[in-house]
Amino acid sequence: MCKPMSSTTAQDVADVYEEQVFRRFGASSMLRHDQDPGFMSEVFTRFRELLGSKQRATLAYRPQANGQQERSVQTVVRSIRAYIAEADQSDWDDHAERLMFALNTSFDATRLDTPFFLVHGWDAHGTVSAMLGPRPSSAQERTAYAQACAEDLQKEAKRVNSAE
Repeated sequence: MCKPMSSTTAQDVADVYEEQVFRRFGASSMLRHDQDPGFMSEVFTRFRELLGSKQRATLAYRPQANGQQERSVQTVVRSIRAYIAEADQSDWDDHAERLMFALNTSFDATRLDTPFFLVHGWDAHGTVSAMLGPRPSSAQERTAYAQACAEDLQKEAKRVNSAE
C-alpha cells in the first residue's frame, strides 16, 4: 500500500491505517514498523489497542533490521523518481496508488508470484493480462508461449522496418 501524505501526525497515520488497511483486511494481529513517531504515539497506541493489535518496532537507526520493507520502499521511491523525471510530472501523488498496483501485480522472482496474489490468493486481471490471455501453467506451455511472443515481436519488427 502507498498513500501520499502531506502530514504524518499520529492522527493522520491512524486515519490512513484505518482507511488503507483496516477497512480492506480487518485488524492486523501484528504491526511491525520503524520507530516513526506516528506509530509510537499515544494516539496510535490507543488505536492499536482498540483493534487488539500488537506492535514490534525495529531497532532505531538500523534500516537493515527491517531489510525487506526498506527494499520495498526503495523500489517505490525509484519508481516515483522515474515518473517525475519526465517533464512536468509533479502530480506523482495523484498516481502513487496506481503505481503501487503496478508494482504489486509485477512478478517477484524470489517469491515466484506477484505480491497481489500472495495477499489475496488470486491474480488481478489487468489490461495487460486481458490482452495476453491466461498465464501458461506448465513449463511446456510457458516455452511455447514465449516462442509465440518472440515470433510475434519479430513479425512486428519486420513490418515496422519494411514500412520505413
